[in-house]
Amino acid sequence: MPKLILSYPDGVTGAALLLMRLSYALIAFSWLARPWPVAALCVVVILALATGFGTRVAAALLVLALISSLLAARGEAFLLLAASAGGAGALVLLGPGAYSIDAHRFGRRVIRVDPRSPDRGGSG
Repeated sequence: MPKLILSYPDGVTGAALLLMRLSYALIAFSWLARPWPVAALCVVVILALATGFGTRVAAALLVLALISSLLAARGEAFLLLAASAGGAGALVLLGPGAYSIDAHRFGRRVIRVDPRSPDRGGSG
């Protein structure tokens, strides 16, 4: 039985990834109160997450920002930031999903990994 790997999942999974992207864009929105160079980078991250353009890079920048905030956090804020950093890290690994600019830009692909049988010249 072949295994399927979806590059940009759609359906419920794609909708969940869209919801994750929008949620982390709202988390990045709280960084707009910083000095202007950080706020400018924050606007880029927010737009990238909301539209799904360069999602993995934007989410990785958000992970770095959240980890830097962990150094000064205490109590419940520490736990909330740690959970947010973990979720943003999951977004880095999962990607943007089908409802994103990246999916339209790079095309949705299905990769089939068929097991090699001895009669098809598989090494063994």
